[in-house]
Amino acid sequence: MTQLMEAARELLSVVMASHWLLLILFLAAAIDAVLPVIPSEGLVVTAGMAAAAGHQNLLLVIVLAMLGSVIGECVCYFLGRGSGPALRRWMRRRDARQAMYDKVSHALHTRGGLILMTVRYIPGARMVATLTAGATAYSFRKFVLFTAAGVTVAYTYVALLGYLGGDAFAHDSLKALGFSLSLAFVIGLLIETTRRIVLRRKAKVAAG
Repeated sequence: MTQLMEAARELLSVVMASHWLLLILFLAAAIDAVLPVIPSEGLVVTAGMAAAAGHQNLLLVIVLAMLGSVIGECVCYFLGRGSGPALRRWMRRRDARQAMYDKVSHALHTRGGLILMTVRYIPGARMVATLTAGATAYSFRKFVLFTAAGVTVAYTYVALLGYLGGDAFAHDSLKALGFSLSLAFVIGLLIETTRRIVLRRKAKVAAG
């Protein structure tokens, strides 16, 4: 077990110091926006740790992650725009998916800026929101503006978590990664719990 941990630390140290890390981060952020199967946040955390160790530039980490995500979300937007009817049929195959589509569609055209800036904090909602924005012909200029603002805030926060972990555990990259990811999980859990409580209270007020 000790040897495995040491091997993991060595691998993580190599990744953090690699010149390819920023390119991989950029590509992961772009792909994650279209196909949410790559944990780009984990790479941003790692790059933030690398910045704390002096291997990477923190501002460059944030900028490249932001650019990759904006490009990926723009691709998703145009996929939605080019396949509006097909997208609506795909959404109707599941009640939950259709409900989210209807809710996001309505919200985009009433408070689109807030939705596009915060939707990435709701599990599974970002891709639905970007596809829906394209399918419902939401203003592309506004889409880019609010998306860029949203991803900048999101990736700055994630990169700073990595930087904080890397600074707190400068001599143990594995502990730094565990600390940063745990902190991100706890904060995300608090945000999601708060959101659910607020929604329930709103529903009770509406019902009452």
